Parts: sequence; structure tokens; C-alpha cells
Amino acid sequence: MVRKSFGWLLKWRHPFWWLPDVPSEQDEAYRRIWQHLRLVSEVADGRHDTDAWRQHNGEFVMCCLRVPPEAMNPALEEVRDALRVFPYARIHPPEFVHIPVQELGFLTDKPVDRSDITREWLDEFIAQAEMPISEFSPFPVTLGGINSLVDAAFLDVHDNGWLSRIQVRLLDFVKIPPSTRYAYLPIATIAHYTTNAPIGNLAAVLTPWRDQVFGEFQVNSIDVVKLQTGVTYPELEVMHRIELGRSQNPIFNMQSGVASS
Repeated sequence: MVRKSFGWLLKWRHPFWWLPDVPSEQDEAYRRIWQHLRLVSEVADGRHDTDAWRQHNGEFVMCCLRVPPEAMNPALEEVRDALRVFPYARIHPPEFVHIPVQELGFLTDKPVDRSDITREWLDEFIAQAEMPISEFSPFPVTLGGINSLVDAAFLDVHDNGWLSRIQVRLLDFVKIPPSTRYAYLPIATIAHYTTNAPIGNLAAVLTPWRDQVFGEFQVNSIDVVKLQTGVTYPELEVMHRIELGRSQNPIFNMQSGVASS
């Protein structure tokens, strides 16, 4: 889910989706997050399953990229073990690790809040997004090294900027577009921090894995998934899968590695 602690940090212009500097801006964001971690004295509660979350009537729906556990390096378990030393760290199970692309809302028959969506709206969103997203060709993703916000530990995502470009395309169809003040940044969260607490030597403990590659895999689809709000780590239940590369003229040419005009 989109991290609430990005705001103070990501103060660069929102990139146009086709620009080649998206990867470098992502790398700079990861670098700044890591530098900030070395300066803070406390971590913050970053749990997604707050009381407000659990009180929602409907299931939560988002577009995401699920991370296949079998693609991950065994070194990731070493990082999880290192994080378990800190009483404020709650480790995500491997099957829950994912990269959020776009939150859609809480699915309900009787919308009350602005974040509520109906099945009719969701079906319309999928119908509108299907063709534009399927025009993106499959692309590789590399995860790592380890990084941390003040409220969550995550893996950097190196995807040549394609998830960012897909996210910008999805914004054309969402019910309530998010603030465009800050750029989208893909992350694969592996642990949340559960309380405000002294940070201790967290940065020093994680440093050996800062440049570690933890996994590589090919992205062939973007999933629309729903999550039960009453469960801490619910199943990411696929409601719809948008397969990439179905267009005759894909946006991304795998041979050249650049966006087509």
C-alpha cells in the first residue's frame, strides 16, 4: 500500500510517463530514503491494518504486482532474521509481498466514503484500463537492496521506470486521483513497524544488504486484487489480470529497451 511517509521526502517534479529519467529519479529517491534513515532517532507505526482499515465494510481493491516467492534469493531470509531482533518490526509473510501500483478503494454495495467503490464502477475501470495497460510489453524487475522508511522496511524496485509509467496511465481511470504533488515510487515492503519507538541500530544492521540483489523476475501482467480488511495478512485474491504485450504496437520494445513513439 502507498506509504504515508513519502510526503516529506519525495520533493521532485512529477515525471511524465515517457521520459527516460524515470529510473534515475527512482534511484535518487531510494538513495535519499536510505540517507534519511541514518539521521532519524525513532521509527513510526506503519501498519496498514489500523482500526479505521478494519472498520471498512468492503474488501480493499488495488492494482499491484505480486512478487513470486520462488524468485527471491535466500539472502532475504537473512534480512528477515535481522529485522526480527527489533521488537517493533512485524515481518510480512513471503506470499504477501507485492508492489502496489494503484489503490482503487473499498468494495461495497452502499458507498459512504469517498474511498468506497461499487462493483459496477470496478467493472468499468477494468474495461477502460485493459487495453491501455495491455499495450505495455513485459519487462524485467530486479529487487534490492534493502531500504527503510521510518515506518517500514522494503526492497528497492529496479524496473527501468515501467511501473511508474503504468501507474500514470491508470490515473486516467481512477475514481479519486491521488495528489500529483509527489511522484509514485514502487516499493516491495517486507516489514512494517508497529509502534513509535527508538530506532536503535537499524541502519547499521541493514547496511550489509544495502546493495544486495534479492530477486529477479519477468513482469507479464498487472493484477487487480482484493484483500479482506479483517485479516492482518489476507490473501491477494486476483479479481482480474491484465496481460501485458497484447498490442500490435507495444509501448515498450524489448529489443531496444526504450519507449516507442
